[in-house]
Amino acid sequence: MNIPGPKEALDFLLSAQKRQLDDMPVAVGLYGLCDHFGQLHYFGMTDSDSFKDRIWHRHITGSEERSHKLACNYSVGRMWHDRKHPDASKEDGTIARKVRQAFIRRHCVFVCMPLKLSKQGLKRLEDGVIDLAWPHIADWNKTRKRVATFPEPRDLVDEVIGDLGLGEEEQAALDRQNLLFEKTHNL
Repeated sequence: MNIPGPKEALDFLLSAQKRQLDDMPVAVGLYGLCDHFGQLHYFGMTDSDSFKDRIWHRHITGSEERSHKLACNYSVGRMWHDRKHPDASKEDGTIARKVRQAFIRRHCVFVCMPLKLSKQGLKRLEDGVIDLAWPHIADWNKTRKRVATFPEPRDLVDEVIGDLGLGEEEQAALDRQNLLFEKTHNL
């Protein structure tokens, strides 16, 4: 197997078919995460957990802070939750996270490049890809905070809420999350 250089790996990831998040191979290597518009924003690597384990348990269901990129960047509007906020409600936050995770699984996509390299080899390749892609594509790589500038995609979130069959009380909880988000972000 030829080991790709950073440019080859970036070109591969940029041209790879975008896949649904429920269609992750049980493999390791490099991956890219896309927003609900299908635009790449983040490159990562996994050397021991499969793509599915890494992306699912960190980026989708991970915390809103840290480097859990999809959870962090989609913590917006009714999907917002900050467990450290003084007015945070654990119950309301649980509902917001449920909607956010369902939204991400339905609307975000990823690309991957399965590779069997050492952790150090994958890390060098990942760093090279990020350096080549920054700042236009790897804009979520340089910080642990939310950097997405899009507002809550209300129509798409409404569909998810409907499909989840959330009742009036759960929708009221989501509205409270949105109010806290707006207050916290001076909107």
